[in-house]
Amino acid sequence: MELKDRIAAVRKAAGLTQEQLGELLGVTRQAVSKWESGQTMPDAATIAALCEKLHVSADYVLLGKEPGEGQGAGPAYEPPDTCPCCGRKVSGSICPECGYQIPNYPPRGPRYAVVATTTAFSKSPEAVNQLVKYCGFSQEAADAAIARYVKDMARILLRRGVDDSAARYIAAHMDHGFFAPEIVEDCGEEEETLLYKDKGFPSPPPATPPDNSIGFWGVVLAVIVALLILSFF
Repeated sequence: MELKDRIAAVRKAAGLTQEQLGELLGVTRQAVSKWESGQTMPDAATIAALCEKLHVSADYVLLGKEPGEGQGAGPAYEPPDTCPCCGRKVSGSICPECGYQIPNYPPRGPRYAVVATTTAFSKSPEAVNQLVKYCGFSQEAADAAIARYVKDMARILLRRGVDDSAARYIAAHMDHGFFAPEIVEDCGEEEETLLYKDKGFPSPPPATPPDNSIGFWGVVLAVIVALLILSFF
């Protein structure tokens, strides 16, 4: 695996698009695309920033060396057989349920939790589906969590004990307008403490940008309102 492949691998493991990684590093999507296609290489400062923001080893990105490599023979790392995000069984490199790409290197750094922090005023079927798909909730648990979230304005612990890349992936795929997900460091605290803990690092932007178009019925409504206004003149 070459440098360009490792950059693409750590980006995908973090659940980021080329554009989102570019925003984190202060470069364009085209620059990231050129790195991953081997047309250009990032400079040393950019590689350092990439490693810091994605919590990966510079030895891995630059040299392809896994942590501990060269320090004596040991058992080869075997990726988990359950998805770190949704907790379901996986047999390949991509979770068939939530789409998370299982990293081919051991988890690094602290553990994190993802918390829903906003105040919701109505139920959302899509939000329930996201809890099931990306966070491993059962249908019943998801329904109960959303009901409590709306009625009692209670924060939701979406997932805990995951590495930074899994936390970013989960946060990126939740509805930011409904959940406003935050990533906090998980040091084994009680759930209630985690729910109100300071951010561990900024949440990534949504994997799918919100649709800001008003749609067909929105256009119809706007036309009706305009006609009503004109009728008074």
